[in-house]
Amino acid sequence: MAITFVLHEATRTGAPRVGALIARELARSEAVRVIAMKDGPLEGWLRRTLGPLELVICRDQPFDHRLPFEDRLRLAREMLRGDPADLVYVNSLASSVFAFAAALEGRRTLVHVHEKTVEMDNLLRHAVTKLEVMRVADAAVLAADDIRGDLLDTFAALPPEVVNFGIAVEVDAILAAAEEAAPAPPLNARGGPLRRGERLLIGMSGHASGRKGADIFLEVAQALPDCDFLWVGPWTLADAPENIAYQTFLRHAPPNFYLTGPVDNPFPYMRLMDLFFLSSREDPNPLVLAEAMVLKLPILCFSRATAVTDRLGRHAIVLYGDANATDAARALRACTAQAARRPAFRAVGEAFLDDYDLQAKMPKIRDLIARLRGEPPTRDAVAFVPADGAAKRDLGQGVVELTFS
Repeated sequence: MAITFVLHEATRTGAPRVGALIARELARSEAVRVIAMKDGPLEGWLRRTLGPLELVICRDQPFDHRLPFEDRLRLAREMLRGDPADLVYVNSLASSVFAFAAALEGRRTLVHVHEKTVEMDNLLRHAVTKLEVMRVADAAVLAADDIRGDLLDTFAALPPEVVNFGIAVEVDAILAAAEEAAPAPPLNARGGPLRRGERLLIGMSGHASGRKGADIFLEVAQALPDCDFLWVGPWTLADAPENIAYQTFLRHAPPNFYLTGPVDNPFPYMRLMDLFFLSSREDPNPLVLAEAMVLKLPILCFSRATAVTDRLGRHAIVLYGDANATDAARALRACTAQAARRPAFRAVGEAFLDDYDLQAKMPKIRDLIARLRGEPPTRDAVAFVPADGAAKRDLGQGVVELTFS
């Protein structure tokens, strides 16, 4: 038995990070091949995490959403041809073209859903996924149980098997990574380095965009000049083209707003923070919250931003409603660096971490896969046109690069 595991991009955060960890754990008992549909600056971490597993990295964005879905489907099906895997693990709806390809190839298919309604609609709008995706899948793994209702509302269907997996992190690996030296200090727009002192340091980590609330984070920084703000991750339009706050940043960048830019290891920077502010408008599977808790960071977030706020009430500062700068600034004005650095306050999320342990969650995935292999899936036949080939180059150490013409 073998598994082909599909990631929508090669990054160290969010759904790809969870997927890489799950793939590595599954590889302890069977053959696993990982396909990254898009290359990225963090594929080195992916290679180190996966170890000797075969990793296929797609160059030149052959699965760009601007290409016709039929073309992307042909490519995905061709990549599965000749593959010995009996099961395709599609890690996020952003990778769901492979769910359709797997259905056409007669493979059992599992879709790990990290998105909520707004992102589902966005993926449908850009033809990254299709309304039939839940009908061609044999199973769905949910990043939070609330996603079940979102799938029904959006796709009007669920696969025969649905399992709530939740959020999973490796505590020891995060702590070890946090001890590494940061390659460069965060800088503000004037080139001034961040100097951690008596001022409250509020941070966020992610790929700057409207979905991540980059504009909200910047607006709060502008409203609280007596605090410092740190964004860990891509921010400029070259690195984060969906950053709706960038033009405002160029015109009115406050001196208390610091950036790391793209980083391979975000944890040395997160360790500097006094408080983690999840500014996201929608972040259904906020892996970064668990990572912040591992680093004993107090958390501020909004109730409608994530699918886990029902559990966060006793372990974080949760503001009711949609993410907005006004309420966030009001809450942060009541917090001081001295209070945020107290051991008791920083340890408030420790009890929540018990539910995030990766090793404790893996039996759910293994049991689901075992059930899927119990009997073959049944699907309607779909007409299909064979795909053209792709240039293949062996990069060594089990890594294959594919470049499509």
